Amino acid sequence: MTRLLIATYNYEAGGYRDGTFNMRPLQQTFAALDVPPAIILFCEAKHYRRNQHEGLRLAEKALTDVLHAPYAGLLGTSQHGPIPPAIFYNADIVTHLAWPGDDPHDPDVFPDKRNVGRFQVNTTGAEFGAWVAHFNSRSGSARLEEAKLLDRYGNDPLPFIGGGDLNSTASGPHFPQRDWHTANHHIRTHKGKRIDDGTPEGHWEADTDALDHLIGRWDPIRNRRLDGAGYHTVAELAWLANPDFVIAPTIIDKPGEGGPDLIDYLLVNNAMRPHVIPSSYQVHLPDGPPYPSDHHLVTATIDL
Repeated sequence: MTRLLIATYNYEAGGYRDGTFNMRPLQQTFAALDVPPAIILFCEAKHYRRNQHEGLRLAEKALTDVLHAPYAGLLGTSQHGPIPPAIFYNADIVTHLAWPGDDPHDPDVFPDKRNVGRFQVNTTGAEFGAWVAHFNSRSGSARLEEAKLLDRYGNDPLPFIGGGDLNSTASGPHFPQRDWHTANHHIRTHKGKRIDDGTPEGHWEADTDALDHLIGRWDPIRNRRLDGAGYHTVAELAWLANPDFVIAPTIIDKPGEGGPDLIDYLLVNNAMRPHVIPSSYQVHLPDGPPYPSDHHLVTATIDL
């Protein structure tokens, strides 16, 4: 078997600002790694299609230079404007086999096939699937619908790993918790939901429906998940393997948000779960401020 480092990272605006791309913070983030990832699940490839994919090519070069490995990018599509996700893969380690739907205007690609790829490990020949997602930031119901597009891969016989900025957290007290009393209206209505508890105000809590649809809702009585589409969060696998492990937030702490949260996930399906090395899971906290992005790099290792 071959050990493959998998990363997910939301690089704020893809490094795009005022008509130019700045890849130095991207390199700053990945310079912290001792091992080049086999797969990078990348969010916010803003305007990477412009000028014959200039942004994509610059990101490929930036990653190749800092990690000393040849990276190629597969640009995805988005319903939220010209800010799609992408997958970058290390051609020394894996071969890209399939990536349907790279054209956002292609009418012959089903929505559940977009941003989903198939890869092969060069040394062992093992095949696996990988998807990247950037869920809606404003609506829990929209996030749930996006999660339903991916639920079919939870029990697929092909091992799958997926991830990205899912813009919500999962149920369970072992995950980071916002203070909803101090969260502002924007965060409450975009990331939370109001619960009618018989009082005039009610109370707010995290909207976990999208993640819980994929991994199951947490049962505090039996301390396990119920239902779910066959996925497991690598963060939770790390915690289950070591209850002293503290699951860290993946976004920086901003005023008025009620504290940082875990919204950047690596998920594996049932077929991939035996290949995960739970102790390898890590949220990489950069020096700062200033920070390279408003999200942190997340990595874990699989053995295929």
